[in-house]
Amino acid sequence: MSDEQLELMIDAFREVNAYVELFPGEQAFIEALADGRLRGLPQALKVAYNGIGWGIASDGFKAGRKSLIPLLADSYGLTCANSDAYACAFTLHKFHSFVVLDAIGVPIPKTWHYRPPAGWIGKRPPDGAKVIAKSTYEAWSVGVTQDSIFTVDEASERRLESLAADIGQALTVQEFIPGTEVCVPVISCPQRLVAPPMEAVITRAPDDPDAVMTIDDNLTSGGVSHRPFRGPERLLRRLEKQALEVFDALELQGLTRIDFRIDDQERPWVFDVAISPGVGRKSSAFLSLAELGLDHPRFMRAVVAASLGSEGLLGA
Repeated sequence: MSDEQLELMIDAFREVNAYVELFPGEQAFIEALADGRLRGLPQALKVAYNGIGWGIASDGFKAGRKSLIPLLADSYGLTCANSDAYACAFTLHKFHSFVVLDAIGVPIPKTWHYRPPAGWIGKRPPDGAKVIAKSTYEAWSVGVTQDSIFTVDEASERRLESLAADIGQALTVQEFIPGTEVCVPVISCPQRLVAPPMEAVITRAPDDPDAVMTIDDNLTSGGVSHRPFRGPERLLRRLEKQALEVFDALELQGLTRIDFRIDDQERPWVFDVAISPGVGRKSSAFLSLAELGLDHPRFMRAVVAASLGSEGLLGA
């Protein structure tokens, strides 16, 4: 989460006279819990927003790291915004979670797993297949570059070994599906609401179905933008149905985002799941909820309210 997003979140709650405290990392949060300071605050409702758990720094590449904050919050009687510890750990292992989605019939790209030094876990993609190699425990296109898309051949293992060494983790390899990238936020309070789908537009290649969002696009100001996705009613209903299937299968809560590639036959394929989607003013999640009439401060409060509602605490 950027400094700008942090300031926006803090301001959204201070506008309604809520007490907000920012912790720079898990250790500071643990200390405030262990010494009883947070327990002693007079507020009846205490909510932790899980903004840590992955990132472009080397210490962000930790399997299950996102689970720590919800575990601690639960142990000390706090509500943690968005998904619980199990959903965080399982969903953020891209290969494991996609095996489950495939098993229940959610349309996903063919998916494989490459884990040095063991190599392929299970089957290897066939020679000639066009694939994209991704980080297994990350989101936000971490580790994805123009070289991440390639055709499988006898040199693929060397390529994957090098990429895994660069980003410090195992790789999830997926069949590459050209098409339009569409983000579908889902929020539960506890009733589930599928928000309007948003199309991701890569500035350097806005109309190229073979373009893929890279980490450089996300780090570049204006590198990615979002606009409402306009498609036939049949496709919109299918996006809604599949987003809910993913939300339920992975036991997600609060605000999430399901990402699709829509191919040239208007078939949506789930290729990523964000359990803590970006919440800035230019994020797809906010722009989607803005279509329903929420300004940014109300959107930020709705994100936390969704978790309180899911636990039956909105009337507390």
